[in-house]
Amino acid sequence: MDDLPKDLSNAPTRLDREALRARKHDRESFLDLPRTPIVLVFDGVFGNYNQGAIFRLADAFMLEKLHFCGASVKPWHKRFLKSARGTHKWVPFTVGEDITAVIQAYSEQGYQVAIVEQCEGSVSMLEAQFNTPLCLVLGGELSGVSAEILELADLIIELPTLGMANSLNVSMSAGMVVMTAYQTYMKQLKG
Repeated sequence: MDDLPKDLSNAPTRLDREALRARKHDRESFLDLPRTPIVLVFDGVFGNYNQGAIFRLADAFMLEKLHFCGASVKPWHKRFLKSARGTHKWVPFTVGEDITAVIQAYSEQGYQVAIVEQCEGSVSMLEAQFNTPLCLVLGGELSGVSAEILELADLIIELPTLGMANSLNVSMSAGMVVMTAYQTYMKQLKG
């Protein structure tokens, strides 16, 4: 059966770079587009590859802003460049701020503070009730989010891990939570 020719006349055609670029706004008007009211705050996330992947995520969902607290960002690093693919030029971000001050400022502005961490009383991401504007907080893969920061949460979210590993990569976790929160946001917009 493997020797028979396959009819590919109805197969989807992959879009090339030009077709994908035609779907986008021009670079001049891009900065004026409204952003999704979701900010990501990171507590000690250092990995260049993870940081670059987080920028790519933030660009894909037009997130409002990234805050890398307690860490530096090296946009010239080879691993960062490989995963960010230039998105760091388009995503608003800050580095080195005091995480408590950042979270408290968003809380005072009416953002729901949702922390992604495995702890007593956490809620499965699949059952979480997200509100926007939203401030999502994630920690480093080994250290997690500090105990003082957990006290600032309106909601503590845990991602399901059914296999043998105890947790997921931080950029992967961010992607899963952002996608879930974005779906909630879009439903709220449509009423």
